[in-house]
Amino acid sequence: MNKRKILIASTNKNKLSQIKEKLFPLGLDIVSMSDFHIVEPEENGKSYSENAIIKAENAFLQTKIPSIADDSGFELDYLNGFPGVVSARFAKACGGYEKTFEILSKCLASNKNARFRTFVAFVYEKDGKIIKEVFEGNLAGNFVFPPRGSNGFGYCPCFQPDGYNQTMAEISDDLREKINHRAIALDKLYEFLKKQYENFYTGS
Repeated sequence: MNKRKILIASTNKNKLSQIKEKLFPLGLDIVSMSDFHIVEPEENGKSYSENAIIKAENAFLQTKIPSIADDSGFELDYLNGFPGVVSARFAKACGGYEKTFEILSKCLASNKNARFRTFVAFVYEKDGKIIKEVFEGNLAGNFVFPPRGSNGFGYCPCFQPDGYNQTMAEISDDLREKINHRAIALDKLYEFLKKQYENFYTGS
């Protein structure tokens, strides 16, 4: 087995591109689920970290390749963190994101505090044991309505990050990729792999 290989447990092209770009300087052989016949697991975790670990561990057990997976969500303080871990499912149940933004806007009072959260899990084997590392990324800001901008996806048009006058859907793709919640978590993963590189990848 090529121990310098890492698998990204996702088929999302945007996510794959971002992770590959972040980890490129490490010189790893990065592959994705599309390169294997991986049976996807049921994401039944109660938190982002649990879901991320479920996906990464599932890919690792089927391939024996160190695996990365993430889980993300959009949270509103006024709604005690909702929609959170069910962000995508909630939007689907509402009939799409535009309708979701409208529904959420009617639920909020004066507190518009919001955030994007991502947990990235890295699962690998060391000394015969399966190790699970998790890295968190948060981006704080405010919910805005009506939504603005056409870049990005998901909840980006209704989220204005702290320190910016534009929503995540109005800023440039390059800037969004640098400051977003997944990028923050991936930076932590990168530093972890950089420091521990020789511990994981001792083969050719």
